[in-house]
Amino acid sequence: MKQKTISLSERAYNLLKNEKREGESFSRLIERIISKKDNPWLLMQNKFDPELWEGLKENVKKIREKNLTGNETND
Repeated sequence: MKQKTISLSERAYNLLKNEKREGESFSRLIERIISKKDNPWLLMQNKFDPELWEGLKENVKKIREKNLTGNETND
């Protein structure tokens, strides 16, 4: 199996670590989190009309940017 190294903030690592099940690898944890089967955000995507979903994604993107940089984006 090919492996890749990624860098995470201490906070991101701790969030992942807290979600990790006993005996579960970080790779499997990440696969579980982002899979459509287990990801409520992805499951909800099919329940909204496309325009509303795009608006939600854009708002989440702006909130994340503000949290990461401390700057608001005013698009």
